Amino acid sequence: MAESIHQQFKEEIFNYLDILKNDYIEQRFDFKINDDCCSDNTIEVYGYYKNEFEPDKQTKCILLRFFISHKYRQVQISNIFLPDFMKHKGIGKNLIYKVFIIAEKEHYELFLIDMVHSFYEKMIARGALPCEACDDAVQIVSKTILF
Repeated sequence: MAESIHQQFKEEIFNYLDILKNDYIEQRFDFKINDDCCSDNTIEVYGYYKNEFEPDKQTKCILLRFFISHKYRQVQISNIFLPDFMKHKGIGKNLIYKVFIIAEKEHYELFLIDMVHSFYEKMIARGALPCEACDDAVQIVSKTILF
Protein backbone atom coordinates (compact mmCIF):
# COMPACT_ATOMS: atom_id res chain seq x y z
CA MET A 1 0.00 0.00 0.00
CA ALA A 2 2.87 2.43 0.78
CA GLU A 3 4.18 2.20 -2.79
CA SER A 4 0.66 2.48 -4.11
CA ILE A 5 0.07 5.94 -2.63
CA HIS A 6 3.52 7.09 -3.82
CA GLN A 7 2.75 5.88 -7.33
CA GLN A 8 -0.67 7.54 -7.31
CA PHE A 9 0.86 10.89 -6.31
CA LYS A 10 3.57 10.64 -8.95
CA GLU A 11 1.15 9.69 -11.73
CA GLU A 12 -1.40 12.39 -10.87
CA ILE A 13 1.23 15.14 -10.62
CA PHE A 14 2.92 13.96 -13.82
CA ASN A 15 -0.36 13.96 -15.75
CA TYR A 16 -1.24 17.48 -14.56
CA LEU A 17 2.16 19.08 -15.15
CA ASP A 18 2.72 17.34 -18.47
CA ILE A 19 -0.33 19.14 -19.89
CA LEU A 20 1.05 22.48 -18.63
CA LYS A 21 4.24 22.03 -20.65
CA ASN A 22 2.22 22.88 -23.77
CA ASP A 23 0.95 26.10 -22.17
CA TYR A 24 4.48 27.30 -21.40
CA ILE A 25 6.48 26.32 -24.48
CA GLU A 26 7.92 29.83 -24.82
CA GLN A 27 9.27 29.64 -21.25
CA ARG A 28 10.57 26.10 -21.94
CA PHE A 29 8.80 24.78 -18.86
CA ASP A 30 9.66 21.23 -17.90
CA PHE A 31 9.63 19.19 -14.70
CA LYS A 32 11.02 16.08 -13.07
CA ILE A 33 9.54 14.06 -10.23
CA ASN A 34 12.21 12.75 -7.89
CA ASP A 35 12.55 9.01 -8.52
CA ASP A 36 14.10 8.32 -5.10
CA CYS A 37 10.97 9.40 -3.24
CA CYS A 38 10.21 6.07 -1.64
CA SER A 39 13.49 5.88 0.29
CA ASP A 40 12.54 8.55 2.82
CA ASN A 41 8.85 9.07 1.92
CA THR A 42 9.53 12.48 0.39
CA ILE A 43 8.38 13.40 -3.09
CA GLU A 44 10.06 16.36 -4.76
CA VAL A 45 8.94 17.87 -8.04
CA TYR A 46 11.57 20.01 -9.74
CA GLY A 47 10.62 22.64 -12.28
CA TYR A 48 12.81 23.95 -15.07
CA TYR A 49 12.26 27.07 -17.15
CA LYS A 50 14.15 29.50 -19.37
CA ASN A 51 16.62 31.63 -17.43
CA GLU A 52 15.64 35.26 -18.02
CA PHE A 53 19.27 36.47 -17.96
CA GLU A 54 20.82 33.59 -19.90
CA PRO A 55 18.09 32.34 -22.27
CA ASP A 56 20.14 29.34 -23.38
CA LYS A 57 20.12 28.01 -19.80
CA GLN A 58 17.38 26.56 -17.61
CA THR A 59 16.54 27.74 -14.10
CA LYS A 60 15.74 24.99 -11.62
CA CYS A 61 13.29 25.27 -8.73
CA ILE A 62 11.37 22.98 -6.41
CA LEU A 63 7.74 23.22 -7.53
CA LEU A 64 6.43 20.89 -4.86
CA ARG A 65 7.86 18.95 -1.92
CA PHE A 66 5.89 16.77 0.43
CA PHE A 67 6.45 14.09 3.02
CA ILE A 68 4.25 11.06 3.57
CA SER A 69 4.00 9.78 7.15
CA HIS A 70 2.52 6.32 7.00
CA LYS A 71 2.72 6.01 10.78
CA TYR A 72 0.43 9.03 11.33
CA ARG A 73 -1.38 8.72 7.98
CA GLN A 74 -0.44 12.27 7.04
CA VAL A 75 0.85 14.04 3.98
CA GLN A 76 2.74 17.25 4.74
CA ILE A 77 3.40 19.73 1.95
CA SER A 78 6.36 21.89 2.93
CA ASN A 79 7.14 23.65 -0.36
CA ILE A 80 5.11 25.04 -3.21
CA PHE A 81 6.94 27.40 -5.52
CA LEU A 82 5.86 28.61 -8.93
CA PRO A 83 7.85 30.73 -11.36
CA ASP A 84 6.34 34.19 -11.84
CA PHE A 85 4.81 33.32 -15.21
CA MET A 86 2.77 30.52 -13.55
CA LYS A 87 1.52 32.47 -10.53
CA HIS A 88 -2.10 33.53 -10.00
CA LYS A 89 -3.45 30.91 -12.38
CA GLY A 90 -4.62 28.35 -9.83
CA ILE A 91 -1.74 25.99 -10.52
CA GLY A 92 -0.49 25.82 -6.91
CA LYS A 93 -3.99 25.30 -5.52
CA ASN A 94 -4.62 22.68 -8.19
CA LEU A 95 -1.48 20.80 -7.11
CA ILE A 96 -2.69 20.92 -3.50
CA TYR A 97 -6.11 19.66 -4.61
CA LYS A 98 -4.62 16.75 -6.57
CA VAL A 99 -2.57 15.69 -3.54
CA PHE A 100 -5.63 16.12 -1.29
CA ILE A 101 -7.89 13.90 -3.43
CA ILE A 102 -5.44 11.00 -3.28
CA ALA A 103 -4.68 11.53 0.41
CA GLU A 104 -8.38 11.58 1.27
CA LYS A 105 -9.06 8.46 -0.81
CA GLU A 106 -6.27 6.62 1.02
CA HIS A 107 -7.48 7.94 4.42
CA TYR A 108 -4.53 10.27 5.00
CA GLU A 109 -4.78 13.83 6.30
CA LEU A 110 -3.17 16.65 4.31
CA PHE A 111 -1.27 19.49 5.97
CA LEU A 112 0.51 22.52 4.59
CA ILE A 113 3.47 23.18 6.88
CA ASP A 114 6.20 25.80 7.36
CA MET A 115 3.96 28.43 5.77
CA VAL A 116 4.65 32.12 5.44
CA HIS A 117 2.08 34.14 7.36
CA SER A 118 0.33 35.64 4.31
CA PHE A 119 -0.24 32.21 2.74
CA TYR A 120 -1.39 30.86 6.11
CA GLU A 121 -3.99 33.63 6.37
CA LYS A 122 -5.20 33.05 2.80
CA MET A 123 -5.64 29.33 3.42
CA ILE A 124 -7.52 29.94 6.70
CA ALA A 125 -9.83 32.31 4.78
CA ARG A 126 -10.38 29.49 2.26
CA GLY A 127 -11.54 27.11 5.00
CA ALA A 128 -8.34 25.26 5.91
CA LEU A 129 -8.17 24.35 9.59
CA PRO A 130 -5.47 25.89 11.80
CA CYS A 131 -3.25 23.41 13.62
CA GLU A 132 -3.42 23.66 17.38
CA ALA A 133 0.25 22.95 18.05
CA CYS A 134 1.78 25.49 15.66
CA ASP A 135 1.06 28.78 13.93
CA ASP A 136 2.55 27.98 10.53
CA ALA A 137 0.53 24.95 9.45
CA VAL A 138 -3.02 24.23 8.30
CA GLN A 139 -5.00 21.13 7.52
CA ILE A 140 -6.68 20.91 4.14
CA VAL A 141 -10.17 19.45 4.47
CA SER A 142 -13.01 18.82 2.05
CA LYS A 143 -14.53 22.25 2.77
CA THR A 144 -11.28 24.07 1.91
CA ILE A 145 -11.91 26.19 -1.18
CA LEU A 146 -9.04 25.55 -3.56
CA PHE A 147 -10.64 26.96 -6.73
